[in-house]
Amino acid sequence: MCRRPNPTSRRAWGWLILVIVCLAAIVSGCGGGSSSSSNTASQSGNGEASAEFLKPKGKNTIAKFGEEASEEERETANTVVVESLEARQDADFATQCQTLNMHAIKEIPNAKDHQGCPAALKKLAEPLSGSKEIRKDTLSGSIAVLRIKGDRGYALYHGNDGKDYALPLAKEDGQWRVSALVTTEL
Repeated sequence: MCRRPNPTSRRAWGWLILVIVCLAAIVSGCGGGSSSSSNTASQSGNGEASAEFLKPKGKNTIAKFGEEASEEERETANTVVVESLEARQDADFATQCQTLNMHAIKEIPNAKDHQGCPAALKKLAEPLSGSKEIRKDTLSGSIAVLRIKGDRGYALYHGNDGKDYALPLAKEDGQWRVSALVTTEL
């Protein structure tokens, strides 16, 4: 039986994506004009992996955010990023919600906490065929870089579609959690 797409659900996804993209732009613009040695090193292309993500003229603030994390820290964050993106693509909303921090959950209409998140996320994604492109997992393999500053970070990776992406993260109770429902194309 064919279901008619729910225009309200599509509209909600569209608004949510717009809000998340705006928040990511605002967050990535934060940090003032200080120039730490890691930012300067990244801008000069001294071999940091983040240099791969700098756009012409070096205007990508996400690739300059904070400093590059250690390999161990990156691998820890990679685990949650992979789990979140795979769950999102598979419409496994319970698993996706487990990877999200409270900031991301509060951005979901009618989701107040981790328990209410899966049902609210499912409602937002319906019809699933209509949200399939938005939920697509563009990561194959591992994230290339983790940029961190305090308890905030960005996972940077080269997508399997030829584009570069960033996914905001935050530490919650000492563990990396995903801070957004969708990735940001760099």
